[in-house]
Amino acid sequence: MHLSHITLRDWKAYTTANFDFPAPASGRNIILIGAPNGYGKTSLFEAIVLGMFGRDGLPLIARSPFSGTDKERLATSYKNFLEKALHGGATAAGRTSCSVKLIFTDDNDEPLEIQRIWHFSDSGAYRPQDEEIHIYEGSTRKAVGPGALQGNDRADWFREYIAENLLPFTLAHFFMFDGEQVSVLAEREMSAQVRAGIEGLLGIPVLKQLAKDLRSYAEVRRKEAPNVSDKTIEKLELERHTLTFEYDKKSTRLAEIEPSRAALKEEQEHLIRELASFGAGSQALLQEQFEQIKNYERAIEDGNAQLEDLMMKDLALALCGLPLRKSVKARLLSEGVLERWENGKSQGDSNLERFLASVDTGMLELDPALTGGQREGVLNSARSAWEKLWYPPPDNCAEIYLHPYLNELERSKVIDRLEELDELGAPAIVELLANIAANEEALKRLQDEVTRTEAVAPHVDTKRERLSHVGSELQRFDQEIGALRREMASLESQIGQKNTDLTKLSGQLDQAAPSARRAARANKVAMMVDQIVAKAVPSQIDAIAAAMTTAHRSMAHKKDLVERIAIDENCDVKLLNAAGVDLRGYDLSAGEKQIFTQALISAVSSVSGRGFPMVVDTPLGRLDIEHRKGVLNHLVQREHQVILLSTNTEVVGEYLREIAPHVQKKYLVHFERVGDIGQSTVRPGYFEETGGQA
Repeated sequence: MHLSHITLRDWKAYTTANFDFPAPASGRNIILIGAPNGYGKTSLFEAIVLGMFGRDGLPLIARSPFSGTDKERLATSYKNFLEKALHGGATAAGRTSCSVKLIFTDDNDEPLEIQRIWHFSDSGAYRPQDEEIHIYEGSTRKAVGPGALQGNDRADWFREYIAENLLPFTLAHFFMFDGEQVSVLAEREMSAQVRAGIEGLLGIPVLKQLAKDLRSYAEVRRKEAPNVSDKTIEKLELERHTLTFEYDKKSTRLAEIEPSRAALKEEQEHLIRELASFGAGSQALLQEQFEQIKNYERAIEDGNAQLEDLMMKDLALALCGLPLRKSVKARLLSEGVLERWENGKSQGDSNLERFLASVDTGMLELDPALTGGQREGVLNSARSAWEKLWYPPPDNCAEIYLHPYLNELERSKVIDRLEELDELGAPAIVELLANIAANEEALKRLQDEVTRTEAVAPHVDTKRERLSHVGSELQRFDQEIGALRREMASLESQIGQKNTDLTKLSGQLDQAAPSARRAARANKVAMMVDQIVAKAVPSQIDAIAAAMTTAHRSMAHKKDLVERIAIDENCDVKLLNAAGVDLRGYDLSAGEKQIFTQALISAVSSVSGRGFPMVVDTPLGRLDIEHRKGVLNHLVQREHQVILLSTNTEVVGEYLREIAPHVQKKYLVHFERVGDIGQSTVRPGYFEETGGQA
């Protein structure tokens, strides 16, 4: 499938614009659209995204102020964005709508058209109730739609149709993205990038929202049938609400500070390069010293995090002593035997009376007939024999439960955890403390050396002070981000436990009023969704790791540096060289980090199996020179269509010549200002080889 046509009407600076693209051919899959900054290149990208996904697509737009998932904030930002998207001269000319039409053509040359129209008042205020979406199939333009459905049901129908026939919006940011934003994403922890990629591939954000909605539904239904037990459930729900509120607050803070950290990281690297350019000698030494400082600070932070984790989770249990832990394990094992024995006996007892009734019926058919006393004696003997099957209880069976709050799975987890603690001893803690102290001492010596380093160029003192300040700010951000992630992990665990408790209590009320039963079932389904989500991510790890390795080797400048990308079940990443050494132990350059993120994007789009076009705004973004050709050569190897929206400083000159044999069609956006209103128009062609203006 490829994007064959785009029509814009009164969209931003475009009064009207039409683009026609041919189907990809063997070795030719690139569409080039050029425009200097401010001419309407990104406006076209935004039109493609919102034309397909409407409000759902807003988080994909890098320059949108919206970056979360709150529906009310999304609606507000969507309204503000669209009111700025209406062409500046439209309302003055009596035109109160703008539209985007996209036509996709499949391998059988059958078109699928999506047209989205946004309406506004005479003053330019967006009218959400009047937004239109039309879909036409085939060369006859057969209209398809949800029939009489209205409101959210109608929007859901179109969302599901587009997901099934084109692309789900959870996968969209792996096919439609701004190269500028890749540099920000690249500064995120690699494991977080991988987990987000696999979750998007599997549509897990939708499942998580489903579980959240089911639990909200259960709360509403539970309140419709109040009883004594509901007090306990309400208390648990309130506690879960409190934990979820704290989790969301920390998640929001994390989303706020990650872009700031990325900007500081970029400034730090720029300052280091600038100081190095003043000459070798002391400035080269200064750069090396700051790299060493970062490594020591990272090692100290990691050590403190490990120590904090031991203090919070393991140390108290380890200090209680081996005999007590062995005693607890033995007790839990015996209670497991008791639970299995009781379950077997209970299952047998439930069928006993039916068995005796069958025996009694059979005795009525005997000739000569038995007396009532004889029949009663036979039944009593059978009942006594049945009881003897279960007594005495098996060996190592507890008499009573000391830990009735644990089910079989939870009991097994506790036993496994206690066995892990047998390996934790004082030497490990002492070694950890010694490593932290040694790193702190080395850091102090290195910082003293830096203060003694002499400046060798004008303004170097000011730049060095700024570099030191940026380093301190980065350290503060890193510490806060680390703390937030640890706290979020703890809160997530507590929320999961509350959900488990709610499901258990709801099940006990399953025979109660209809509303209570519905609430119980909703909680049960939500827990099932949680379990599916937990198991889903590991299922795709091997495929993603293999595809990332291929893509990374295709794009990386030093192709022999990373031999293989390995990902474990927790999404922790290792960049392994031929000797099996994890290169993440070294400080990767900004370009190398961006190549990792580009490889992840390529891997997810590849593993998804979707033959959807890739649309990239500012494709070379902030990539360094060494990696630009690698990224371009990787894109031309894709089987499917690739649309590149380039400035006049990106895919030009040697980079254009690198991919010229693979380019199918070129467009150039022109811009002029008529009074106070900008006008963008599009014509076939491209920048001059020198990268001249349009």
